[in-house]
Amino acid sequence: MEYTFAARVSQLRQSSIRAMTRRAAELGGVNLSQGLCDLPTPDAVKDAACKAVQGDRNVYAPLNGIAALRRGIADKLALCNGLSVDPETQVMVSSGATGAFVCALLTLLEHGDRVLNFEPFYGYHVACQELFGARPLFFRLEPPEWEIDFDSLERVLADGIKAIVINTPANPSGKVFSRAELERIGALCGRYGVWIITDEIYEHVVFGGRRHVSAASLPGLFERTVTVSGFSKTFAMTGWRIGYAAGPEAVIEKMSLVSDLVYICAPHPLQAGVAASLPAFGEDYYQGLGVKYARKLEIIASTLSRFGIEPLPVGGTYFLLADYRPRYGDITSDEAAERLLTERHVAAVPASGFYSQGGDRPWLRFCFAKEDSELERAAALLAE
Repeated sequence: MEYTFAARVSQLRQSSIRAMTRRAAELGGVNLSQGLCDLPTPDAVKDAACKAVQGDRNVYAPLNGIAALRRGIADKLALCNGLSVDPETQVMVSSGATGAFVCALLTLLEHGDRVLNFEPFYGYHVACQELFGARPLFFRLEPPEWEIDFDSLERVLADGIKAIVINTPANPSGKVFSRAELERIGALCGRYGVWIITDEIYEHVVFGGRRHVSAASLPGLFERTVTVSGFSKTFAMTGWRIGYAAGPEAVIEKMSLVSDLVYICAPHPLQAGVAASLPAFGEDYYQGLGVKYARKLEIIASTLSRFGIEPLPVGGTYFLLADYRPRYGDITSDEAAERLLTERHVAAVPASGFYSQGGDRPWLRFCFAKEDSELERAAALLAE
């Protein structure tokens, strides 16, 4: 039977990230492609969630999230992000950080509005914009520092941009936007009336003495910024789907209504589990995440170098871009990913998935949010 679909889904395809995950499973290989983060969730969070399940926290949660979790998020934003927010009106809980991002797009953008994305970009950001009828535009950054040409950026922002997406630390580049960069971006957005949507899901995974800065904490930016984050990476619970957004009261109110229509609510007992356990985690825990992942970064970077795939500098996240040309020569990133998977049974994501149509770079992206045993298995496969 021939089906007719809505135009908005006509070009939807499985992402290269999920495709490589499936292929790795079929081959019994090591999946360093999708950011599954298969490390254990802290016991305090699991125990509190189990108590919530046993306590029959089964009904719908409020459309903006349970009060205890909103208060916990507000406390965490004050401790780590320099943000003072009202948990009653300026915070909403969502079905993952992606859920918060979706609600922000649906709240702020009309069909055809132009959205600026730094390239290389996280594919879901762009795919969601396209799905909802926005028009994504791209501003390319180059390694090793991923520096911004602010004269060029101003020309783009002055040309009718409705919103800019900032992912910091950035997937896949690992760029950590500095305070000075965010201040200059914020000044331009203020000048040209541009909304700022920041995805800060990797905020605690930073290396080399860098510090994460939330754009909304800078003078004059809170009222035009939606801050998106969540607990998937912080507590290694990507499947729990507990995210959140913070921003101006009027925006969060509308985003909460959108969330109610699209998702109803994030899982109630899991919200309760995170809320009950949050007080157990202080600055030491959050800062320790960077130390833990820096060690894993060392393992994967040295492994790849020995194999002839050269890592690019990484400022944050648990992803690494690496240049495959010393090993495979001048082929496309899709071809390189296929060779690595079929010859060594190690899955990575081709750079083509992070660039606009027709774009490609000679890089593969590797995820190192893995148990040491999996990283060691990857090293063994590459050393054969």
